[in-house]
Amino acid sequence: MRMTVLLAGAIAASVSGTAWAADLPVRTTAMPAIMAYNWAGMYVGLNAGYTWSQNRTRYNYALSGAADAADIAEFNAAGLVPSSFGGARGGFTGGAQLGYNYQFGTLLFGLEGDLQYLDSKRSASQSFSFVDATDNISIVTGARSRLDWLGTVRARAGLTFDRALIYATGGLAIGRAKDGTSISSTGVSNGVPYVGIWRGERTGTRVGWALGGGIEYAITQSLSLKAEYLYYDLGTTRYAVAGSSTDPAEGFLGGVAKAKLNGSLARVGLNWKFAAY
Repeated sequence: MRMTVLLAGAIAASVSGTAWAADLPVRTTAMPAIMAYNWAGMYVGLNAGYTWSQNRTRYNYALSGAADAADIAEFNAAGLVPSSFGGARGGFTGGAQLGYNYQFGTLLFGLEGDLQYLDSKRSASQSFSFVDATDNISIVTGARSRLDWLGTVRARAGLTFDRALIYATGGLAIGRAKDGTSISSTGVSNGVPYVGIWRGERTGTRVGWALGGGIEYAITQSLSLKAEYLYYDLGTTRYAVAGSSTDPAEGFLGGVAKAKLNGSLARVGLNWKFAAY
């Protein structure tokens, strides 16, 4: 009888303890929130790609005051020197960039500067011959243009999609350019050997604008990969083309050349973002 009472008490205590434990709150561990990628901060990077352009050099020529209407008409009709010509050019480009991003929600605003080397040289030439009863002259006109480097300082604005960024960019462009023209003529004029040379060139830093856009993706917390297109326009430069010939009655004085400089860049790059504090 005593054993039965003890056993019943143990069973009652066990049931009571189980019911009490069931009334306790269940503790669960919350999953950590996944944070969106933070684009804000300073970054540096390298880039490489291809640059191309297709520009023309245009000319306005001058004849001496002694030239009459017949001389001018003959000069223009013969097309002894071109009024304009040029050609496509393209090559490698590579450089570095430095920038800073500000992020407001999914909106990104920033400032970026870059400096590019460009393998961008253009040269073109045309030959003409002038033959009549007293003259037999060959004329070669050549033009050349070169952009040694290009730098830009641009604003960036875009939309972020976690680790992806789509942006537009635009701002100031500066480049070091050299343009030149040469006109050489040889032959016989009025039975006398004839040689004439006219030259002109302009070298200097030119200022313009750049506009483009791109996409960028953060591979890690610090490293991102980008693809970008940029159009630049450094305006038009003018320079004199002057010279002389062995003919004392030479009527061709030379002229003024106008060379426009613009082009495109397509490049990919890697950026390293410094940790934000």
